[in-house]
Amino acid sequence: MTGPHVLIAYATKYGTTKEIAEEIQDVLTENGIESDLINVMERGIIDSYDAVILGSPIYMGKMLVEAREFCQHYKPDLADIWLAIFVDGISCCPPGDKKTSPLIAAIDEMYESVNPAMKKVFAGDFSPAGLSEADAQITDMVHPPIGDFRDHKDIRTWAREVASAISEHIV
Repeated sequence: MTGPHVLIAYATKYGTTKEIAEEIQDVLTENGIESDLINVMERGIIDSYDAVILGSPIYMGKMLVEAREFCQHYKPDLADIWLAIFVDGISCCPPGDKKTSPLIAAIDEMYESVNPAMKKVFAGDFSPAGLSEADAQITDMVHPPIGDFRDHKDIRTWAREVASAISEHIV
């Protein structure tokens, strides 16, 4: 018998969420869990997976529309599959500035489509280089902190907790 097979789906604008998803995938692999990593824009059959981990950055207080559409599109499948959701953003940066409630609220907003077994907020990474014109204008208004505020120990710790929960759930 093989172990659990997990789908890690992510939405990203500038790559940070994908990098967090890759780090989570590395931890799952270290814990003997097979996983596939996809951008939420890729559509396929997900009912063959034992669990799904969904990641999205938070922009303007919401998960990216692509992540929300993923949940709506796969709502029937996600009702029967163990699910974890993580979000990242600069509103809880720098570390120690724990303004995570708006980010958790963005996950909780998804409850009409899905009901995750686990949820997590990570600090993000922000650089004004390469921003779209619209994002640059928003940046000029809100003056977010610049830098990579990801806590890789926290990411890896949560990924181990997810691996443990998946292993217990998929027995």
